[in-house]
Amino acid sequence: MIQVGTIWTYVFAPDFKNNFTGKWIYEAGADFFRGISPQLDELAADGMILMAKFANKNPHWDPCPYIENSVLCVYTQAPRDEKTRQLIQKRLSLWTDTYKTEAQTTVEWQPGGKLYEDYVSYWRNKRGTL
Repeated sequence: MIQVGTIWTYVFAPDFKNNFTGKWIYEAGADFFRGISPQLDELAADGMILMAKFANKNPHWDPCPYIENSVLCVYTQAPRDEKTRQLIQKRLSLWTDTYKTEAQTTVEWQPGGKLYEDYVSYWRNKRGTL
């Protein structure tokens, strides 16, 4: 099932449960990811992937306009699940070496973390305050 939100587009397996450990991360344009979303939906519907999401990069709603590309996250139940990465390569011709656990992402979005600090710095420079 594809669900388009303001910031993210989500693709869920029918029996989705929020029990993933991390995600493979791919970078490309949001239009590219929109174009492959039917294939992602098919993989999810067949139970081959648990969940995926990509950043819409809508200029009116993008919280991170300083990041040029969109990001696609393909979630896994097992850490660094090679089966999922190989599936995405075979079916969508995408490859990545970037894997993050949910714990890593949480740390990066806390004060002092790279993603948090980049976000705060951008908006402080743009607006003068958060």
